[in-house]
Amino acid sequence: MTDPTSYSWYSAYQRAELETDGARLADRIDEALNAIERRLARGSLDDAEFTELQAALRSLVLLPY
Repeated sequence: MTDPTSYSWYSAYQRAELETDGARLADRIDEALNAIERRLARGSLDDAEFTELQAALRSLVLLPY
């Protein structure tokens, strides 16, 4: 099993998830979405990373933007 922290987009996602400053949250979400978009553009995701990426996107949409 791959450690999700090894994914290129994961640190940006984690910063968004852990952000407690409402004034910074929108920027953190944008950074995470941009990192995920860049990763998708490169292609060649394995099943494990794709599953983690889907979970991250589902989680990000629940954050107050």
